Amino acid sequence: MYQIITGMSKKYYDHIGQDMIKSWLEYWPTNLILTVYSEDDLRIDHPRIQIVSLSTMDQTYHDFQNHTSKKFNERSKTFAKKAWPIMENLKNDQGKLIWLDADVITESEITLSWLDSLLAKNEFSCHLGVPQNEYYSVETGFFIINLENKFKNMFLEKYKTIYYTRDFSNMKKPFDGDVFGRIITEMRPIDNFKFNDLSPSLDSFSPFNRIFKGKMKHYKAKKKITFVSAV
Repeated sequence: MYQIITGMSKKYYDHIGQDMIKSWLEYWPTNLILTVYSEDDLRIDHPRIQIVSLSTMDQTYHDFQNHTSKKFNERSKTFAKKAWPIMENLKNDQGKLIWLDADVITESEITLSWLDSLLAKNEFSCHLGVPQNEYYSVETGFFIINLENKFKNMFLEKYKTIYYTRDFSNMKKPFDGDVFGRIITEMRPIDNFKFNDLSPSLDSFSPFNRIFKGKMKHYKAKKKITFVSAV
């Protein structure tokens, strides 16, 4: 089955996160649960929504958030609030993991058969590749990882090493999408390592809304300002 996770602060919830959750509840299969990671005391009373405090993350998370080096600005710390829940859930060995950004609004029915069609049994991940100068990155507003894939633990160890050692070399920015892309680049030459890049031509910095047109919409950057809440 699918483990679906997202993350948002109370401020972000009030801005667009509540609409993301409302649309998720309306259009996603009713037997799935959405786990929301937050640094704030979010209260969402629904049996299909689970809240997890980021305070429960291990000490490495708190060390990263408290790091004072100018090399890691507040944006890198913000994206780390996404990275640690991903690492925590990658410890699981059953099913598939989906990350869904808090600014992704679902616009029509999402079925299990459609989700299944995105990731073959022999593929590690389904994601959206994007160009970052000479580097390969991933638009991580939505991705699926097969937790039962034999390469999952290797991916997790590489992901952890980058964040634990703060070695953000061979990528454009110290953000989770660039980390994801760097690891895919490192693992690509390995025999039988396969993945489904939904944007293989790398012809866009933001392919999400084109690839998922009619299914989901990602309200990124300036678009978030003009979003009108449906609640």
